[in-house]
Amino acid sequence: MLLSAVDREHNDHRYMKSILKATAILSSGSLVSILVGLVSAKFSALLLGPSGVGYMGLLQSTLSLVVLVAGMGGISAGLVRAGARARAEENIRQEAALRSGAWLLCWCLGGLAVVLIFVLRGPLSRVMLGGAEHVGAVWLIGAAVMLMLAAGIQSSILNAHHRIGELARVGVFNSMLGLALMLPLIWVWRERGIAWALCAGAAANLLIASYYVRRRTPVPCLHLTAREVWAAARALLHFGIPYNASFLVGTGVQLALPIFVLHALDISSVGFYRAVAGISVTYLGFLIAAMGQDYYPRVSAVGDQPFALARLINEQCRLVLLLAGPIILGMLALVPYLVPLIYSRQFAPTVSLLEWQLIGDIFKFTAWTMGFVMLARGSSLTFFCTELVGGTSLLLFSWLGMRWFGLEGLGVGFVLCAGVGFLLYWLLLRRSIGLRWTNENCLLFCILTLAAFTIRVLPYAGLERLRTPVALTLAVLAGLGSLYIIWGEVGGLRGVLAWRHPA
Repeated sequence: MLLSAVDREHNDHRYMKSILKATAILSSGSLVSILVGLVSAKFSALLLGPSGVGYMGLLQSTLSLVVLVAGMGGISAGLVRAGARARAEENIRQEAALRSGAWLLCWCLGGLAVVLIFVLRGPLSRVMLGGAEHVGAVWLIGAAVMLMLAAGIQSSILNAHHRIGELARVGVFNSMLGLALMLPLIWVWRERGIAWALCAGAAANLLIASYYVRRRTPVPCLHLTAREVWAAARALLHFGIPYNASFLVGTGVQLALPIFVLHALDISSVGFYRAVAGISVTYLGFLIAAMGQDYYPRVSAVGDQPFALARLINEQCRLVLLLAGPIILGMLALVPYLVPLIYSRQFAPTVSLLEWQLIGDIFKFTAWTMGFVMLARGSSLTFFCTELVGGTSLLLFSWLGMRWFGLEGLGVGFVLCAGVGFLLYWLLLRRSIGLRWTNENCLLFCILTLAAFTIRVLPYAGLERLRTPVALTLAVLAGLGSLYIIWGEVGGLRGVLAWRHPA
């Protein structure tokens, strides 16, 4: 029994080292993406202002929603899930069939989406973009949809092969090339150039991802029968349709939130919300990439092993708290200075909204460690119900928040929605796989949450002068503690050198 405990601890440390290494690789790519995102945000803020940034957010939301409605979010996730298992079983023929089936669905569903965009271009322009004068932009969104769908298939192939380095490079080059294409278009045409910039960015993403797929994930030339391809396509649809339905009522609501803000407030408020969302996605982009590109394939491979899943959740959650905690506290300390720096003084109303968003991220990122497991286990009805609860609570809390507190109410609603999702995932996984958080994770989560709320309420208590010093102190203490723990996990300097020069 003692030996098994020692072996288990050794395996836990080995897994922790593995996810730290994967996160470090993806972080190097995310760092470039973050820098590019900051340059893009500053450029857009100065040239377009809040209303122009809001219009850009509406176009991006429309594009993402159409891609989601087309079903390719579910197809891509299914390709990662089934592809990872086929590779684990060394079933090359099944892997090739999955690729062909995914491309068949891409062209069929994508083509149908483009036809519907053409037919409904008028209503889409009025409802999604705020006026009939944007019909031309809707046309360009249709072109971008096909490019995005194809790029998603290529990225999913890399993900299924667990090509972490290539995915990081795709992110880096896509960010750089996308920025290089966007800048002159917006510089010359201002708001009229935004839709063209989205198309150009989607084309760049497709070209870069396709290059790495051809180079790093070759498939032997196999003569697949039509029955094999259709069977793979049906399997992807069987997974993708419930998945997509789940995300339409969950993630789809979040994507549609800028449109909701447009009709509830105004387009400048959409710009403020879009600025907050941009910062929120950017500052922890490496964790988002690591969960989607490293963690999800791992849990997919052991989706039928409750003990292994519980261990993976605890290790991933621990890593999220150790990495995200100090960053969130540091961001809370610097928000009043970062917003004018990243955007401009015109975006000052985003400060309070961003502070609430940062607190909500504590619940959101820890909930994601559990949400990916529910997705990997393939419990379609349960996943749909959880997403439906999440989407409904987001709409309800956002509407109440905007009605009572205006723009800042969006942030309060986000915190409440993230808390509901976190609690729901935890209860469901506790019942289905016997999930128990480790004592260390419980302590880290409680300390981080208490520290974040303390920083936020100091101004309300008449202690606004102490807010930044207290926040910086807490961020430094949290950062030093995380570094100490992580340094021990990787084995100190010897462990870092072993990463760089594996035996």
